[in-house]
Amino acid sequence: MALTQKEIEELIHSMIAKGADDDNRAKVVKPRLRVYDFKRPDKFSKDHLRGVQLLFDNFCRLVTSYFSGLFRLAIHSNVISVDQVTYEEFSAGLANPCSVAVVDWEPLPSNLLINFSPQIALQMVDRLCGGPGNTTVVSRALTEIETAILRRIADTMADILRTALREFNIEGHSLSVASIEVNPLFVQQAMAPNDIVLSVTIDVNFGSQSGSIEFCLPYVLLEPVLPALSAHRWFSKRQDYGDEKDSEKVVAAIQNIEIPISCRLGESTLTMRDVMSLKPGDVIELNVRTTDCATLHLLGKPKFNVQVGRIGSRLAVKIVSRTEDSGEELI
Repeated sequence: MALTQKEIEELIHSMIAKGADDDNRAKVVKPRLRVYDFKRPDKFSKDHLRGVQLLFDNFCRLVTSYFSGLFRLAIHSNVISVDQVTYEEFSAGLANPCSVAVVDWEPLPSNLLINFSPQIALQMVDRLCGGPGNTTVVSRALTEIETAILRRIADTMADILRTALREFNIEGHSLSVASIEVNPLFVQQAMAPNDIVLSVTIDVNFGSQSGSIEFCLPYVLLEPVLPALSAHRWFSKRQDYGDEKDSEKVVAAIQNIEIPISCRLGESTLTMRDVMSLKPGDVIELNVRTTDCATLHLLGKPKFNVQVGRIGSRLAVKIVSRTEDSGEELI
């Protein structure tokens, strides 16, 4: 069927009018939907993750300093990831055999896990046993003696972590290694597979070798101290200089400090010839009268005007005023 020119123009005008009507029609705003995984709920906020990042950054700084002296080797460590995962995902990443330290965190209700990669665990043990610390032995289970040595290292790391926690005012907690497990099936952790844990991975450069140490912090463990792990709170904390407890601590700290005190009656200028000719019985004329006050010096600086006298058989001075206050009574 052929269309005339007039029919074609009418068809074009109708299509243009229909498009204008569609543009003028009110658009319905679609709701913004976010996928929520009920199997992996987000229990740690971004602020908490930043706070844990700051905590373990400080931990790495302390570990680097202490381990460099302990192993007599150049050691560097830094945090490479802070993620919230399920306990099932963490346990699935454990090697077999493994080197996992189970740390009791009292009085909190759960345990902290420290997973040493096989390479770094064997290198640390080899170095403490007198070796070069660059072993390339294929991954194997630790012997009983090596397990005892690794437990000592884990105890040291627990002490360093407790020191780092004090920066966040988390005190009164005891961290101790309960056991070292070499089989992932024997890691005793009363948690469901889908429970959320915080995985903190630290990269350690051990001389010419490198490895990783992974911390597993369950949510049930951190829940009581989560408010203190807020990065915003850590940055915004301020010291109250007017706090009475802080003043008492300062007073207690300076009470037993010894300060040299000297009392000067006056001054006189002599030539070196006169000084060399002094002998017992000579009298030196001072630049003050007998009624003038002497000056009491603290740490070599004049602080008080005093009157010289006696208390019993001892010489003594009586404070009259501050030197800068020109006569203010302090008695």
